[in-house]
Amino acid sequence: MPVNPDLPIPDPNEGRNDPMDADYWRLGEDVQDSIRAAGYEHPTVEGIAVDLHDVLQAADLIRDQILPRLLAAETVEARTQALQDLRFEFHHLGWHCENATQFLDAAIPGLESL
Repeated sequence: MPVNPDLPIPDPNEGRNDPMDADYWRLGEDVQDSIRAAGYEHPTVEGIAVDLHDVLQAADLIRDQILPRLLAAETVEARTQALQDLRFEFHHLGWHCENATQFLDAAIPGLESL
């Protein structure tokens, strides 16, 4: 998906090799396809499929891995690393939420005008 030029940085997760949750990817694609099928085509970006996928997957990562590590941390180093990982995921989530919001800010009036 092309980077939204209004966002100051590329996707913070770019270049990481996280496993892809196929169900979340399909859900994002289905939502994006439903918006297109309703008649809206965004002029500058592909859509919000990757944003939906990454938000859902990051939420799982926080719930299933980062928070349990944080709560089980027995050293300052382990706790600090978990907090840094949590901070990164919040930054990552924020980027995708902003990108998705900008897409929806265009898509909603675009569909309403059809």
